[in-house]
Amino acid sequence: MKESMKWVLQHFPDSDAEEVIRDTQKMIQAKSYNPPGDETRVAEFAAKRLREAGFDVEVDEFEKNRCNVIATYGNKDDIALILNGHMDVVPAFGKWEYPPDQGLRKDGILHGRGSCDMLGGIAAILRAASIIGREKINPKRGVMVLLVSDEEDVNRGIRHILATRKIKADAAVIAEPTSCEIHLGNKGYSSFYIDTEGVGCHTSKPWEGVNAIYKMGHVIEKFEIYAENLKNVTNPYLGQATACIGTIHGGVRVNTVPDKCTVEAERRLLPGETIEQLRKEIQDVAGEEATVRDRSFFPASLIDIDNPLVKNCQAGLEVLLKKAATISVFTACSEASMFSVKCNIPTILLGPGSIKYAHRVDEFCPENEIVLCAKLFTGLIYESIH
Repeated sequence: MKESMKWVLQHFPDSDAEEVIRDTQKMIQAKSYNPPGDETRVAEFAAKRLREAGFDVEVDEFEKNRCNVIATYGNKDDIALILNGHMDVVPAFGKWEYPPDQGLRKDGILHGRGSCDMLGGIAAILRAASIIGREKINPKRGVMVLLVSDEEDVNRGIRHILATRKIKADAAVIAEPTSCEIHLGNKGYSSFYIDTEGVGCHTSKPWEGVNAIYKMGHVIEKFEIYAENLKNVTNPYLGQATACIGTIHGGVRVNTVPDKCTVEAERRLLPGETIEQLRKEIQDVAGEEATVRDRSFFPASLIDIDNPLVKNCQAGLEVLLKKAATISVFTACSEASMFSVKCNIPTILLGPGSIKYAHRVDEFCPENEIVLCAKLFTGLIYESIH
């Protein structure tokens, strides 16, 4: 990998560094906010860049204004590496110091919604593809760029891909914001509803009804004990499992005994925990008088620290940073398990910017991190297919 990085440094002029920032700006200006959900302009821009690089590109519009970009270079039947990113960003809210939809630059910092989560990462992928194509590398194997929609909601994009085609590769990199650290994986995520039912009546005679909120109160007390006990469920890399009730809805008027109450809760999962196991756990906590309904489920993802992908990234970052790479784990949920668990593809997360500044007012990304990731991704492609 170090030899591949030497090749990259010889073929990555300052003009490429400038171009990758400009590409990020253009995608920020496309405003692919979700909701409402429309990645079309980002997809068209990315597809154009990839076609110019000589990639075989498909833009798959699976719903109105919702599409994925699937691009391959080299042997599409022998994919060595997948580079993945999501094209949607959360909406811009609140009062910003810099306009969220312009991608303004100041003192080496790129400002704007999606700059770190994760249009900067996508721009780095596109620049790596452009360099490989420009230098007319003769590939022995193949690389795939997979850009998806709706990651910020219910993951329609990647779910559609996995439902309609078989994805195989030796390794995958998701360009989520990790501050250019190698993140071995992330906890899984499940959200679900718990419902209680009562009997509504006038509050002047509450004994004639059954208060669904009171019933839910007992469930919440048990859930709090359950969540506290999860401190004993741990993983040496990912830490402890967690659970939390986030919303509660019940009743229609203050003078009516509520006949329904619903809470929405989530559970952060560790490797090996399954949807079947989780359903039983939550139903046991809720008890017979409550009903549990699934909303979403993502297993945990964790790659072996000795995997060749990790070693290659370590070697590449050492060349670029002139110091040892940092290895950690991703604190948020991601689509890593879609590759690692569902497709059995070893997967890491590595990209520019910090998750700390995602989904908030004045999101930003250091320009040098976008450039660094573009160089690393170029090296990973070169190493994988050459």
